[in-house]
Amino acid sequence: MPMGESIRRFCNPLELLSYFPDCIREQKRGHDKLIIHRDASIGNLLIFERSNGTTFGRLMDYDHAKKAKEKIDITSYIRDLSSSELDTKRKVLQYNLAYVRQRKADNVVLGLNRQVDNEVLDRALKWVFEPGHAAKYIRDVADFTGLGNDASEKPLCLSDLGWDEKDGVDKWPDFANRKHGPGERTGTLPYMSGNVIARKTLHIPPGFKSPPPFVHDAIHDVESLLWVLVNLCLTRKGPGAEMRREELYNESPSHKGLRKTVNALFESKNDVTLKETKIRRHRQWTTFGDEVVAYFHPYFEPLKPY
Repeated sequence: MPMGESIRRFCNPLELLSYFPDCIREQKRGHDKLIIHRDASIGNLLIFERSNGTTFGRLMDYDHAKKAKEKIDITSYIRDLSSSELDTKRKVLQYNLAYVRQRKADNVVLGLNRQVDNEVLDRALKWVFEPGHAAKYIRDVADFTGLGNDASEKPLCLSDLGWDEKDGVDKWPDFANRKHGPGERTGTLPYMSGNVIARKTLHIPPGFKSPPPFVHDAIHDVESLLWVLVNLCLTRKGPGAEMRREELYNESPSHKGLRKTVNALFESKNDVTLKETKIRRHRQWTTFGDEVVAYFHPYFEPLKPY
């Protein structure tokens, strides 16, 4: 196989962004074979060229990968609700969805313009438990699929939202039954998920009194890809391996925030600082825009999520 180029050698923001879905597909192929990578980092994302001159991204280096022995039925984690409890919560959920549709106060995202099938309501309640959280979950998924503002008279059904059980999506590799090797390392520290660093689930899902047992899973590798992209947007001023921002080297007070953010997230010599910063980012995610995205170089302005 020909050698790949560092992802730092992207040609433009659109090309850079296109490499991340490529790497997620790479993760998906491994996941389908019960393999989780566990070390998605800037050094392991490479650019390759096809015979027609187009390029694509690949996730390389499986030294820290883990392979599961079997798949588990994730439907076993669905909460078992009695008929009366489900009926009561369904009515509350329907009210929440209708209420959000009608309310137009500031800071409230308008909800769905169409009705929702009872099977969707029941599935959301069994997974998310509380009607308020379930309403937001349904609305977010519908918006993501582009169906949230569809005024169709047909109620949203499970297949519309991709919630119908097909192609084995109700089965998931059981990574909990395989232990990693000795030592703390399960990735490259600056790009590791806060959950992996803390070795515990930092968010307690609605309906849980305590966090579920932690397992390094596929979603944590996806988060590592996010940190790779954030690192590039914070530290680079454009395409090319030598395009590091000068602001990171001078002592100008106007760039103190940038230097502090890059050091705390990625470059501190103190592992404790890197760990605590990433964990804090998880717990204070609502400030991510002001405290991280705000320092992206202007070259990456089109990549900002808002």
